[in-house]
Amino acid sequence: MRHWDLIERRESAYFFRIQIAVICCLILFILLFRYWPVGDGENRLMIDSLNEDRILMPEFIETRQQPTVERVAPVVPRPEVTVPDEEIVDVEFDLELTVDDTGTDFGPIPFPEGPGEIVEQPDRPPNVRRIVEPVTPEKARRDGVRVEVIVRYIVSENGEVEEAFIEEMRMYNRETGRFETVTDTEYGFREITLRAAEQWLFHPAIYQDRPVRSTARHRFTFGN
Repeated sequence: MRHWDLIERRESAYFFRIQIAVICCLILFILLFRYWPVGDGENRLMIDSLNEDRILMPEFIETRQQPTVERVAPVVPRPEVTVPDEEIVDVEFDLELTVDDTGTDFGPIPFPEGPGEIVEQPDRPPNVRRIVEPVTPEKARRDGVRVEVIVRYIVSENGEVEEAFIEEMRMYNRETGRFETVTDTEYGFREITLRAAEQWLFHPAIYQDRPVRSTARHRFTFGN
């Protein structure tokens, strides 16, 4: 019994010593951490470095936006447009024709001699002022006839048509697919074309700053 009592006392004393040593170590560690002399200097250095690293913000200048002034776009002048005084008139002639033409060679046109000489190449050619278009006869429209008539005019000094001549008349041939020259047709295109052409009006040709007699050409087409 004594032996076991002795052992228990020694173990109790051993554990008591361990506890005392642990407590002393904790107290020593707390004292070292609390009163360590270098700690205050390092903290002061860290605080000073933070103070030196301050961010300098730029100084802002308050400005006010000026009120917007509405600007009006400049007015672009439009160019003056000259409206021609041409006049187009469609005239339909009711003709009952029985054409029996054996054929005539027009050849060169013998222009009649007028009060003034005809200038073929004036400084400014005559310009059309009024147009009268002939209307395709109903019979020719039904038959699907296509005809081209080339008319030459003699224009006076005041722009009127002194005379109109047919230079060439051509009719479309469906078999060959081409226009062929003819002297006349059974539909009365010659009379219709000349009556319309004689009603045209022109601005006279100008030669050496004065109006002169001159010539002009126009192609009339019938059918589609």
